Amino acid sequence: MENNKLKVKIKNIFYLFFFILIFSFIIINISFSKDINEIRKELNLINKKLKESKKRLYYQNLAKKDIEKQLNETWAKIIEYEAKINNINKKIKNINNKIKIYETKISKNREKIEDIQTLIDAKLNIALKYSGNWIFFAFSISSADTLLDAFYLIKKTIVVDVKLVRSLSKEYLELQQNMKLLNEEQIKLANYKNKLSYERKYYNSLLSKRRELLAKYSQEISKTKQDIDYYEDIQKEKYEELQRFIVKTQSLNRNLRYTGGRFLWPTTSNLITSYFGYRVHPIYGTTRFHSGIDIGAHYGAPIYAAENGQVIFASWYGGYGYCIIIDHGDGVSTLYAHCSSIIVKAGQYVSKGQVIGYVGSTGNSTGPHLHFEVRINGNPVNPFNYL
Repeated sequence: MENNKLKVKIKNIFYLFFFILIFSFIIINISFSKDINEIRKELNLINKKLKESKKRLYYQNLAKKDIEKQLNETWAKIIEYEAKINNINKKIKNINNKIKIYETKISKNREKIEDIQTLIDAKLNIALKYSGNWIFFAFSISSADTLLDAFYLIKKTIVVDVKLVRSLSKEYLELQQNMKLLNEEQIKLANYKNKLSYERKYYNSLLSKRRELLAKYSQEISKTKQDIDYYEDIQKEKYEELQRFIVKTQSLNRNLRYTGGRFLWPTTSNLITSYFGYRVHPIYGTTRFHSGIDIGAHYGAPIYAAENGQVIFASWYGGYGYCIIIDHGDGVSTLYAHCSSIIVKAGQYVSKGQVIGYVGSTGNSTGPHLHFEVRINGNPVNPFNYL
């Protein structure tokens, strides 16, 4: 009788222990699912804002480049017009020299006209003086020879006066011609100066507007870069929080035991395009630590679970793109990055060799490949020690 009671008691204790174990496992998975979903939601929101900021920065840089191009074109036009301005200034200088020559000629014309006019007036006065006394003039001549000499002088005077009148007329014509040329040159000068003034104002205004736009875009780009830095800092914090949570989850997951042995090669291709350790980053061009191996494969090639385990992460993971992390127990986990698609869920148990996703080029990637990592307590180690 006592043996039966003992058996029943042991049985009840076993059921209770089993119930507690199952309940704890459910609680752990619910807690894991809840916490991971909260972190994922926060990360999705940050990633969305980061993506929007980077997109905005891309278009702002395009707009800035366009303005810089326009600015350079404006500068080229200004240089071109500066050359034209120099030519115009040379023409203006030549015109001013011509104007001075014409002004000098006109001044001389006027002086000659005044001299000729004075001479003609003097001769006319003499002629008028004797015009009414020809008889007295004739009787005052002492001889016929003297009379002939007097008439010769009068004739010569008249001829000289005709020449003077012709010369006066010529000077007046030349004066008018010089004044006409002077006027034409002054009009040219005014036109050149107006053109010069207009072009300077236009291109200076254009330059000023484009400089303002450039300054505006530069400020916007600076602000967007600050936003990106801010979101990247938060993103980094969230990924670190996620990594700590994954490690914590691994430590709580007592149901898994890593039994050792070699991992299965995680895809169909054997082409290694990048090894574990320091390397020059293919995108950033700087020397960085490469925490896994890259296996070049065709887009859509299957990705296999390297060992039995539980999926503890299956979502977007920053530069890793779409990523899967499997816990194999005792702090050992594997990571599969840059997937084109994922066909498992967090919390799901998978078997060695099971297809968990497909090769892609998501995240920071230069082409389709599988980035494969082995981690011990969250720290990456050389995968070849396990493959």
